[in-house]
Amino acid sequence: MVKIQRSFPAPASLETEIRNPSGGSYSEADVIQQLKEDFHDKCYICELRELQDPEVEHLLPHKNRTYPERVFDWNNLFWACGHCNKVKNQRKYDEGILDCCNQDPEEVISFRLQENKVIVGAKNAEDSTAVLTAMLVEEVLNLKNTAMRDYKSDFRSPFSELCIHIKTGL
Repeated sequence: MVKIQRSFPAPASLETEIRNPSGGSYSEADVIQQLKEDFHDKCYICELRELQDPEVEHLLPHKNRTYPERVFDWNNLFWACGHCNKVKNQRKYDEGILDCCNQDPEEVISFRLQENKVIVGAKNAEDSTAVLTAMLVEEVLNLKNTAMRDYKSDFRSPFSELCIHIKTGL
């Protein structure tokens, strides 16, 4: 996870939806194109590049429109791979992971490799946002509770840009 510079203003289709809600979509072409560009066509959590099946992810859940203001909020939309989105889609991650567009994850989270496993931790154990974000990233990279998750974690972990970044210190 790295710091992302989000572009402004929000794509026109989102602005239209906010002003005149019609139950529309947060995945119109202009939104997709801008998210892809802003996030450098990488998943914001695992940093996997050139996603084959990207998803528009809500950093803060909109809970079946319980929080309608979040559905079309440009600051709440992120570019993610399906694996990370599914791992993050757990109640424990609903309201407290770091927004990498507002804060640099590398300032609050540490990454290190240990026997081809990425160890992720909060630099300050009192920072609940950093602790929760570190748990998410470590789970994304290391969770192996099903055969498919074994494959997806292995695919990300030792070969991901994140791991190359850790190995080289770049």
